[in-house]
Amino acid sequence: MKKNKTNKLNIVLLIAVFALIMFLRFWRVADLFNFTFSEEMQALMAWEQIKNFHPIWIGVSAANINYYLGPGFTYLNAVLFYFSKGNPAILAYFSSFLGVVTAVSIYYVASRLFSKNVALFSTIIYGCSTLINFHDRRFWNPTPIPFITIWLVYSLIKAKENTRWYIVTAILVGAIFHTHLSLLLFMAPILYSFFTNFKKIKLSTWIMGIVAYLAVTSPLLIFDIVHNYDNLLMPVRTILGKQEADLSTFSLSNTFSHIKELLSALGRLWFIKFSTNPQDQIVLESHMDKTHGNISLSLLSVATLAWFYLKNRSEGYKIFLISLSVIMIAFILYPSYNPEYYLMSFLTLMTIVIGYALSSMSKKISIPVISIFIAVNIASTITMSGKYGLSVRQRLVEKTVTAIGGRSFHLTTEGELPAKEFAYAGWRYLLRNQGATPAQSTIDHVLDWIYPDEIQNEKPELRLVISDTIRPTFKDKPIMEFKEEDYYGYIFENK
Repeated sequence: MKKNKTNKLNIVLLIAVFALIMFLRFWRVADLFNFTFSEEMQALMAWEQIKNFHPIWIGVSAANINYYLGPGFTYLNAVLFYFSKGNPAILAYFSSFLGVVTAVSIYYVASRLFSKNVALFSTIIYGCSTLINFHDRRFWNPTPIPFITIWLVYSLIKAKENTRWYIVTAILVGAIFHTHLSLLLFMAPILYSFFTNFKKIKLSTWIMGIVAYLAVTSPLLIFDIVHNYDNLLMPVRTILGKQEADLSTFSLSNTFSHIKELLSALGRLWFIKFSTNPQDQIVLESHMDKTHGNISLSLLSVATLAWFYLKNRSEGYKIFLISLSVIMIAFILYPSYNPEYYLMSFLTLMTIVIGYALSSMSKKISIPVISIFIAVNIASTITMSGKYGLSVRQRLVEKTVTAIGGRSFHLTTEGELPAKEFAYAGWRYLLRNQGATPAQSTIDHVLDWIYPDEIQNEKPELRLVISDTIRPTFKDKPIMEFKEEDYYGYIFENK
């Protein structure tokens, strides 16, 4: 009888936890959604598939190393746009949904590898952390990193018992090439797992794994066959000096700055601050007012990591240790600018590390700690500002489209930062989605290869200026002005 009551209590507690996670993940989801350059480029590529479907073999470029990812995310974006008629709000809901699915995955994996207590604590950390919530609300290629991370690690651990799990590993490795190359760091635990289990892997498993991998990466293979293997040979050409990657040389100052960023993220995992906004906190193209992590909370994370290393040195859990160590070392030593999202796979695994540490403590300590964590992250989430979010942008666009009244116009974006076509993007697609496609815009020289049929050579009738945060000064007086939060719109006759 007592066992039944305990089971029912655990079920109720689990339902309450996931209800809380869903609340936090879907709180003002469209209001807080980001839509700047990265989202706009992906959206424009996806909408071209809706306008005129044709097979594409590559997606976006992988940062600064001259490598192209697969088109999987573009196709996903296109499917979502098909149902929403191009409204990017559906991307916000899908991103939050995937975050909830990842939280469920963490509970499942942690409960089978460790215990239900570890699983519950880990899920709460992942699901309630404002930092992870911020990153999970974005819709761009790195969005699936946490989901792929947790299942990749689990597949490698389970492969020790049943090597057919390597087929799942192969599928996930293929998915990496559609997502983000930082996940290739998992090749270290993958190779370790292969070598330790090599004799147990059947020929049928090898064949099925290779076929699964080739099927997932087939668009990139077709692209390479047609384009002289440019993508495949990128690492070789870079090493031989025939192709340049925009990387810095190794320096101690860079290394120390990366250590500082790592420690900051480990503190931010617990708490950021109240009354902030996602755009500032995840350092996007236009807003960079990021809060540094509290050093005491950073050291708390380091302590839980040390405890996890100490207690999980057995053969079955070396995959965890290798993964965490390789990602951490690579992040510190990588000779380039390291944004925080490069740590998303590390932070995903850290939620289990912290969950393990909390479950090892006395309930007199762990319950107050997790209760405070939940309380401050609820407060952090519900006080978030949407002043730079999608809804504010869409309201400004609605006013602008009504005022333009179907006339042709040139779109210019303004703000304090240089490279305004990158720093203050997102507007062309939003205007287009509301039925007012710019005849010309400042972003055309960057993205016009996506929509060449939408650019007009004739001089537009109007000039639309949208400014982010600042009020520009003009020689001419605008015929109409608009304001939504920190965004300003001005319409001029195009003299």
